[in-house]
Amino acid sequence: MHIHKLRKKVKKKKEGKYFTRKSIVKKLYLKEKEFRKLCIFKGIYPKDFKEIPLKFRNKFYRQKVFYSKNDFKKLAHEKIIQDFRKITAYLKKYKKYKLALEDKEKCKNLIKNFPKYKLDHIIKERFPVFSYAIEELDDALSAVVAYSLLPSNEKVGIMNRFVTNCEVLKNHFHHYVYKTNRIKKGFITVKGYYLQAEILQKKVTWLIPHTFTPYLDNTIDFSIITNFIEYYICLLKFVLFKLYKMHNMTYPPEQSELLKNEKLKHLSYDEYLISLCKERFPSQHTLDSGLVADAHPVETAPEEGAPQVGEQSQSENHHEEEEIKHDIDEQNDTLKDLFKNQVYYIHTDMPLEILSLIILSCGGAVGWNSPYSPYHLGDDKITHEILEPYGEGKQIEQQKIERMYVQPQYIFDCLNRKKILPCSDYSVDVKNLPVHLSPFIEDDNFKNFVKKEEYTINKLLNEEAEKNGQNSDAEETKEYEHGQENKDEEFLKSDDEVSKEKLQLLRNACLNNQMELEDEDNYVPIGETITNGAHNAKEVHSEQTRENIQRHKIALSKKKRKLYTRIERAEKKQKMAINKFINKAKAKKLTGGSKKKNKN
Repeated sequence: MHIHKLRKKVKKKKEGKYFTRKSIVKKLYLKEKEFRKLCIFKGIYPKDFKEIPLKFRNKFYRQKVFYSKNDFKKLAHEKIIQDFRKITAYLKKYKKYKLALEDKEKCKNLIKNFPKYKLDHIIKERFPVFSYAIEELDDALSAVVAYSLLPSNEKVGIMNRFVTNCEVLKNHFHHYVYKTNRIKKGFITVKGYYLQAEILQKKVTWLIPHTFTPYLDNTIDFSIITNFIEYYICLLKFVLFKLYKMHNMTYPPEQSELLKNEKLKHLSYDEYLISLCKERFPSQHTLDSGLVADAHPVETAPEEGAPQVGEQSQSENHHEEEEIKHDIDEQNDTLKDLFKNQVYYIHTDMPLEILSLIILSCGGAVGWNSPYSPYHLGDDKITHEILEPYGEGKQIEQQKIERMYVQPQYIFDCLNRKKILPCSDYSVDVKNLPVHLSPFIEDDNFKNFVKKEEYTINKLLNEEAEKNGQNSDAEETKEYEHGQENKDEEFLKSDDEVSKEKLQLLRNACLNNQMELEDEDNYVPIGETITNGAHNAKEVHSEQTRENIQRHKIALSKKKRKLYTRIERAEKKQKMAINKFINKAKAKKLTGGSKKKNKN
């Protein structure tokens, strides 16, 4: 073959490896919104310009978006593309019959026979094993919980049917979590409340935000968020159906209409509360055992295709069920009976949903301000009340009921420590509560660091109380405790820290010896020795810093090293310019002073 023909073949191969977004949209005959939705469902993301090898970069620009050839093949063989095309065709017909011909009967028939698409086959492709789906529940749950709190506004892109489905799925998951005693950790932050559960020996963390009035910003594109949530809703339905089936629970669970309008909606599925409502209000009580309203084809009942998510073989399902039983019998024994034989009354100011989840999953009971609650405020069975001092805590002085009055941090700390802590540290009268640190730390070295910080902060908070109640006998005990505390601090120190301290001490001793040997013959006064010692110490410190900088430079890449050298040059130029101005100013002062003397 001729050389020119070979070059053309090489060009074709290079061009075929990567595609721009416009070229893919033209080949698939799709709109940009449909293409974006399809990429979200399939889990395909664009490539960065740096990820493309140097051979193929000549054709492309940095500002454009690129996809690989394998991504294009995955999208081209997708069934949903045909459904998108049918939807566009039906919309054209609907506009024609409504606006031009004004035929209402045909418009109604078109609405009835409107094409619908399903995401069942995509979830089966992406998650062939059930455990893979549980690994991606973190993002799905946090997104669904956040979307359920938004106000429905279809002009912006927040769909009403998705908001209602998100609320229902959130309550279904919370009902499963506290029934099976799965919650392990909790943490209060500025964003909201983080909770962690263990499902199939895998950790699932999600965020429940604080209650607030949402502000819809125009800069945010909510249509993209709705596409993600459309996918997450289908995924959660598959997962929940499988989990309920493994524990011999019916999905969707029966919901009482009386408890449906309560703040604690996840308790509307509880069998014990439903039986209490039947006894107290027999005429008003009814059940709603229907599924979520199928307003969209994605929100189909999970009974149709959910068993096929992890259905590779019957042996695998049996193995997963055995793992779940193992978790329930052995691992959850510590937290399962943490709040056993304890009844907590939660006031209206408190986060009812989160506190009730933790208490119920740890074996406790809950009461709140409602006629449908099992325990009322004046009940003698209540052992603890959860409230804060600035809210309803001011009314406690008027009451004379013997029970423990606790702040909400008490429950989170008990759960993280896996033991019941003393209530005196968390009472309503206490202003300086113990430090609330995050339990989501897995590195052992960082754990020791956190323990030290917790120890020091708690010590500073309790210093004022100790100073007020000081006595002569207490001082001796305090010294003894202080010695033990120092020992604890030394014990908490890691081996690396101890080795660093030893090295620093040895270096200082060597420097002092060198100074003494050099100045044996020469007599130097005391003031000069002090200044020389300080100067030498500074020089040693600067040398150490230079050595550290050179070590870090070696670890850097070429680009970063060049950038660092440029920064150093710029800093040197600035210093040189500043020194020039300072020297000029000094010279002017000297010349001015000499001229004045000459005149005089």
